[in-house]
Amino acid sequence: MIINKSSQLPDRLTVVKDLNLTASMRDGTVLKADVYRPDTHRKYPVLLARTPYDKLLDQHVEQARKLAELGYLVVVQDVRGRYASDGEFRPGFFSAYHHDTEDGHDTVEWAASLPWSTGKVGTFGNSYVGWTQWELAHSRPSHLTAMMPQGIAANLLDRELSGILRLGRVLWWSINSLAPDQRRKASAKWGPRTLEDAETLWAEGDRSKWLWYLPLMDIPDEVMFGIKPHFKSWLKDRTTDHFRFLEKHSNIDVPALTITGWYDQQIGSIKHFTGMSKNGRTERAREGQRLIIGPWTHTGVDWVSRVGDINFGPEASRNYYDVANQWFSYWLKDEDLGMDNWPPIQIFVMGSNQWRAESEWPLARTVYQDFYLHSSGSANTTDGDGILSTEPPEYEPHDQYIYDPKDPVMTQYSTAGQQEPRNLRPLNGRQDILVYTTTTLEEPFEVTGPVVMELWAASSAPDTDFVVKLIDVWPDGSAYELCHGIVRARYRKSFTEPSLIRPYEVYQYTIQVNPTSNVFKQGHRLRVDISSSDFPNFDRNHNTGGNDYEEDTLLSAVQTIFHDKSRPSRVVLPIIPKGAG
Repeated sequence: MIINKSSQLPDRLTVVKDLNLTASMRDGTVLKADVYRPDTHRKYPVLLARTPYDKLLDQHVEQARKLAELGYLVVVQDVRGRYASDGEFRPGFFSAYHHDTEDGHDTVEWAASLPWSTGKVGTFGNSYVGWTQWELAHSRPSHLTAMMPQGIAANLLDRELSGILRLGRVLWWSINSLAPDQRRKASAKWGPRTLEDAETLWAEGDRSKWLWYLPLMDIPDEVMFGIKPHFKSWLKDRTTDHFRFLEKHSNIDVPALTITGWYDQQIGSIKHFTGMSKNGRTERAREGQRLIIGPWTHTGVDWVSRVGDINFGPEASRNYYDVANQWFSYWLKDEDLGMDNWPPIQIFVMGSNQWRAESEWPLARTVYQDFYLHSSGSANTTDGDGILSTEPPEYEPHDQYIYDPKDPVMTQYSTAGQQEPRNLRPLNGRQDILVYTTTTLEEPFEVTGPVVMELWAASSAPDTDFVVKLIDVWPDGSAYELCHGIVRARYRKSFTEPSLIRPYEVYQYTIQVNPTSNVFKQGHRLRVDISSSDFPNFDRNHNTGGNDYEEDTLLSAVQTIFHDKSRPSRVVLPIIPKGAG
């Protein structure tokens, strides 16, 4: 199994490429693709990637060439309306009105008919390129044989947690990844037309401008040229799952290797594995699902040991091309290079820094343990009196802080808006973070699986947010976030029927926190932070009860967290018993 060792990669083949091959879609629109193929007279199975990010992007070219060297016919296509392809681009993340289902289906059949093709087609790629795979799969093109989608949630609202805009990532993506090519195609006179120019402008000043711009709906059209109408549409419809992949799984009939990371903002990818294993159209599809979760962020081929501020050791590093070749050789070439021995799930357990084989998710041997919040009423900052323990509370005073959206808690992550473990020490002194920490651990224990926060809280505002972070505190005081969750009060019961809260009334909030896998080692401490902002990972709640995207009014709110016998705020952790299984 690949969690223990790598197979021997075959000798690399010489590759030739054919640029801008044309494929006509069913409505007559012409899409362009580059083909990378071994320089032999043999035929090879196809690996297809459909991208909005330019098929000539260095990472696409490198990936295609290396896969072709392993004996595949690699097709990289610009999706409709992007770069070399004709038509109008309609980003699938913003709505259900796009052509990617039909275009993906037609492209699979076109690629299968290429003169160098065996007729078997697999798909690969990360993020949006993972989305294009799932979006074509439910149309069941006859030559689609297997998929390897990475970093794409099954439900959009598992990415946009609690219907809250992941502002930093969405703005970076819209302004830097999408808008430049729209300007280029329209011969616009203003703004960057290349990804490199856009990223330079963002890093040198525009990031600090547009992230704080209000109202968000009024960001000038030129800033995200050609994308602003889609962006505005999304802001008006923040709580609809435009992906709907959980519904589409029953129409998909191929094996899929789903890959994600514990720090991937698309960790909701896990639900592709669980959904397809249960609801896939055929037994072959259901039994052919595999899941790999590393300690990585939202990455394509860089499965490395160091992520953010943490080095997870040599075991964390894996060879993307080895994994891809084992997977696709099995399904497309009828060659077993080790894939037949893969377990259904391979997870990297942080802390112990080891890979482990599992059979189901969540793990059947999980014991769910309540860890309760305690304090004497002064849990603010890391110097406060907040305690986290398995003992239920009796009578205890509440904790309180003021959330000011003009001064939000700042996310410790990359400028491109990607999660990664960063030392949280810069936030230690903030009065608007409540900190609850266990005593120093005498014995290690493992947390693996979904995390839930049951929070009893009141606010002086008619709408507000509550943010939860699960943190591993090291002996030297360094603190690293493992996972987070957030709730917007108006959506506490329903996305489709939001309701404001009554100021100062106490409500119970169930907050779904992203899953994780971590061994809290001896000498470490487990910590839970409670606040009302995580900016710009998420947009700010204005605390007005109005439309946060159409107004520029920002009000402070008094937030009260309760943890007593009748209102026992607690985090429910999935504990894996030592030696179980």
